Amino acid sequence: MSPPPVEAVIFDLDGVIRHWNDDELDRIEIECGLPARTILDIGFSEDLGPACMTGALSYREWMDEIRRRVVRSHGDRAVPALDAWEANVGIVDPAAVELLRSVRRSATVALLSNGTTRLRRDLHVLGIDEEFDVVFNTAELGVAKPAVEVFELVIARLDVSPTTTVFIDDMEENVAGARAAGLHATLHVDVASTAALLAEMGV
Repeated sequence: MSPPPVEAVIFDLDGVIRHWNDDELDRIEIECGLPARTILDIGFSEDLGPACMTGALSYREWMDEIRRRVVRSHGDRAVPALDAWEANVGIVDPAAVELLRSVRRSATVALLSNGTTRLRRDLHVLGIDEEFDVVFNTAELGVAKPAVEVFELVIARLDVSPTTTVFIDDMEENVAGARAAGLHATLHVDVASTAALLAEMGV
């Protein structure tokens, strides 16, 4: 007996559809006298990372605290790097967008991102806010990947079965969380391999 058709495909954003121009930001930090990834490391430190991704801190509160900590450690020379980091919204992979459009012809396409409260604004700036049937932002849901609870919540809101839902993410721990919730989950390596897998599943 053939498996039931796929009802929904849930995509991660960063590392799948959007990529960060980290090399450029590294260069700016170094020019400002900071070690590369200083801002990233502080922003996603043990306390600030979970707080921004679950909405405990708004984007503005999160960014203001990052600025405070970086300037406290590195002085005002860090301000141009902070400005560049805050202005950055990443780069969209056009092949990934084409995949979204292809999948959307036969299944519901959702986004599930460990985002900040600025996520929807970023999607609009990037021009991809209309590419999804539903956007799930963990900063709005109050729980982040890889917690099983976030996948259960998303499945309930989509009103689909986990066994007919595919989840795609570039992080192993998030894939494991989705599988624990009963979803078909796969690790994204590149658009071509993900497209091939979805095609095998009839999407």
